[in-house]
Amino acid sequence: MANKQPIGPGQRYRDIGRGVFGASALQWAVETVFTGVDGVAYAHLVCITDRSQRKTLSLAVLGDRRRFVRIDETSES
Repeated sequence: MANKQPIGPGQRYRDIGRGVFGASALQWAVETVFTGVDGVAYAHLVCITDRSQRKTLSLAVLGDRRRFVRIDETSES
C-alpha cells in the first residue's frame, strides 16, 4: 500500500528490505523531488551516514510501505 503523505525534501526513510546479510540499517534523506522526462515523479536520496551514497527512486517506490518506512524526526533519539 502506498504512503498517503506527500514526499518532500528533508524527509527521512529507511529501507525495510532484507539483503544478503540481513536487514538494511541505512537511512536516506530526500534531497529533491522532480518529474522526469517520462512523466514519473522521482526523489533524489542521500544516505544519512555516508553522503557519498546517493540514489534516485520513483515516489511510488519510496512511498511503498512494503519497501520503505518514513522515519519520524520526533521518534529519533
